Amino acid sequence: MLIRFVFIMPVLCLALLSACRQPAEAAPRIVINKGTNQLAFFEDGFLMDVFPVATGRQPHFTPEGVWQVVVKLVYPSWRPPGGGPVVPGGAPENPLGPRWLGLDALGTNGSSYGLHGNNDPPSIGTYATSGCVRMHNQDILWLYDRVPVGTEVEIINSGEDLTGWKKFSRITVNGAEPEFLPHLGPVQAGETTYLPVRPVAAALGYRLWWDESAGTLLAANIEREVFLAPGSRLVTVNNCSFTAEEAPFLLENTTCVPDYYFERFFGAKIYRDEENNTLKLEAPVDKAAGRLVKYHLELKVNGKTVILPEELTPLTDGENLLLPARPFCSAAGASVSWNGQTRSVEIEMKGRHASIPVNGSPALVNGTAVATASNIFTRNGSSYVSLRFLADVFGFQAETGGKARTLSVYTF
Repeated sequence: MLIRFVFIMPVLCLALLSACRQPAEAAPRIVINKGTNQLAFFEDGFLMDVFPVATGRQPHFTPEGVWQVVVKLVYPSWRPPGGGPVVPGGAPENPLGPRWLGLDALGTNGSSYGLHGNNDPPSIGTYATSGCVRMHNQDILWLYDRVPVGTEVEIINSGEDLTGWKKFSRITVNGAEPEFLPHLGPVQAGETTYLPVRPVAAALGYRLWWDESAGTLLAANIEREVFLAPGSRLVTVNNCSFTAEEAPFLLENTTCVPDYYFERFFGAKIYRDEENNTLKLEAPVDKAAGRLVKYHLELKVNGKTVILPEELTPLTDGENLLLPARPFCSAAGASVSWNGQTRSVEIEMKGRHASIPVNGSPALVNGTAVATASNIFTRNGSSYVSLRFLADVFGFQAETGGKARTLSVYTF
């Protein structure tokens, strides 16, 4: 008996993907609204997040206009405006906090006006500074790493709430909020909201695999296999290909997809509550809790192709391949029946009789319990059994693996 099962995500339509590339990166950009004490940060043209800030005590203290970041400092020192000794960077009494992004505002050299941290958190959101833009320390730390020298900073003064630039700032999946990385939740590009696919798909019960060599992502649950790739509008669902209006993209090594992907390709229902900036996704709860997912493959038994209907696609838990018992065993020349009294699947072939209880108890072969687990799983009236179990009990030779996703079984 020979069996090899290797779970590998196949390359998705390489010929098509090779022609698709990640959109060209755009320079980071910052917009600061003194009227609402908010800072909006754009990366690659996408609105990432809106932060609360503190600005000048008087309207003219923080100069309006379009400036550039010309200086970056780690733990900047501070000289009190009224004179006195320089306060070293990192000292608790230093009001600049851990980072400084100096601006060339009003012809200065980056030492007079800037974005920085603070030592007075309650002041954030108020008019409290001598002209600088003050942020929470964790926010300036995050921003500093993403803002190079030369970044454009536009300072405006209006009553517009910059959070309104994002259609949705809150996402729920079946009533619960997915856990996003800091400032890597929903991002906005024009009228389209993009969501990080991994935390949202995981909340919907999908398991995900990234193929680094092919640059493709597989998301699978017990109902669907979804293949997509950043930079490509081609999406494959259960071996059917579709072309979307927008392509996914990579943002800080995170794959983001338009929100409608989850309704069109992942099977969720979307409710858009723009009044409360909330995007709600709902989907049936997977009874297998993501343990088992679909695994499409080309099946051959004794050299003859076996066509399985979509509803009987093999399943995998990542280690074991489960095949639909009746169509597979019938193609292999075995008889398959249901024993309602013992609630077990009965398979007979080559003088061996396997009785497999659906409650997960050890299977019996010719009346004797065997150690090899059947991993039986019943769904919609059909039972799935581990290929490894069938090969061990009936002496099949089977080999699967490789990106072609083929399974060849020989019963002689």
